[in-house]
Amino acid sequence: MKQWEPMFMDPEFKETIWGGTRIMSLFSKRIPSAHTGESWEVSAHENGQSKIRNGFLAGMTLREAVAKYPAEILGYQVMRETGGHFPLIVKLIDASDDLSIQVHPNDEQALRIEGPTGRGKTEMWYILDAESDAQLIYGLKKDMTKEQFEEAIRNGSIEDKVNYVPVKRGDAFFIPAGTLHAIGSGIVLAEIQQSSDTTYRVYDYGRLGLDGNPRPLHIEKALQVTNLASSKGEEYADIQEGIVCPFFQVYKRNLRGIQEIAVTLDHFQIIMILEGSGKVDGKPFRKGDTILLPAAGETIGLEGRAIYLQIL
Repeated sequence: MKQWEPMFMDPEFKETIWGGTRIMSLFSKRIPSAHTGESWEVSAHENGQSKIRNGFLAGMTLREAVAKYPAEILGYQVMRETGGHFPLIVKLIDASDDLSIQVHPNDEQALRIEGPTGRGKTEMWYILDAESDAQLIYGLKKDMTKEQFEEAIRNGSIEDKVNYVPVKRGDAFFIPAGTLHAIGSGIVLAEIQQSSDTTYRVYDYGRLGLDGNPRPLHIEKALQVTNLASSKGEEYADIQEGIVCPFFQVYKRNLRGIQEIAVTLDHFQIIMILEGSGKVDGKPFRKGDTILLPAAGETIGLEGRAIYLQIL
């Protein structure tokens, strides 16, 4: 009989033109370069696969492990809902420069535009670090028509139409598919999203990519999926109450001493350690660890002093 235990995950890193070094300086991770923009902490997506560090599955990618033990890792409810696919990606993102202004489709739009393999992308952000003047883009200042939106993209005035939002450590944002958005420079955040890499880039400030060529835009696709209503007043989410949507639930938790997490046979859980240290089922964890709790694991014991995100 296999002994199921909390799975410490090793990420796959992504180098980007806007990345930096704070995933290393904040979380002591061995990044590949000074342009490391993303750490895919928990992912079974073909474009970025995290690996299991410990236990009898050590060295296996999450994708391989789920293919071999779908019910034990995912849980029966997730099996029914996804057909045996791991449904989330959990990331760390370091924006040393502005990200492109972009948008993601929902599931129905992704299928229509991208074909049978298309998947939508709803996501949320939790701000881990931010410079004093940091801001991000969340939707539009005012309602726009599709024609006005397209003209603003093509003539470069879209920068004046988007909704800029100041951010600080501890802020949270829920970004439904269709919401125009961009992470601004000076921000490090945790991102929890559907397992999708479908992004429609709307505007990129005329920059060149790491290969020296302009990065492609996806204007026609973006016109089909972008919510053109104003997002003023809808920006901030309450992480203390929990961010709950059809695709994930995310809660901020404080560990002070001993806690238990009940993991049912229906659904895996993930804990992302933001601060502090301690033990999970007797195994030491520290800031920066992201740990998958398989659905076969039953009740998990935590002890120590830490702040973490609980994701399911």
